[in-house]
Amino acid sequence: MRTRTLAALLAVGLSIGCFGGQGPYRQLVREQRLASGKVVRVISCLLVWGVEHDERHPDQDSFALEYLSALPRQPWAALEAEALEVFELIRPVSEQWGFSMATVTALRSPERTGTYDVFVFTRTAAGTWSHTTQSITR
Repeated sequence: MRTRTLAALLAVGLSIGCFGGQGPYRQLVREQRLASGKVVRVISCLLVWGVEHDERHPDQDSFALEYLSALPRQPWAALEAEALEVFELIRPVSEQWGFSMATVTALRSPERTGTYDVFVFTRTAAGTWSHTTQSITR
């Protein structure tokens, strides 16, 4: 009997610990100030391994940053300028690690739903960066 009570208390304690007593899971967000003084909300910043179908491709390793953008998709120039400034948060570390690729994703919701824009940055052998953009709808 005492073992059951102890097991029940342990289960309740673990469930409260996992959920923090605050209901459903909440996405963590880090507010980050950009060089311009603007503050963006970063959802994730990850080291991404270059792996495809169990094959390792070290030349495809990169950093990927996702942030919440409050800017509308049109006019495009404002969103692009914001993404370029956000890229500066990971550009130095990407270069330090010798990566030739990085991505910045401008999300509209932390759940990654709706339409969002992925800015794919590539670095030439000379060290200059360029980017392409892909819009994704979920």
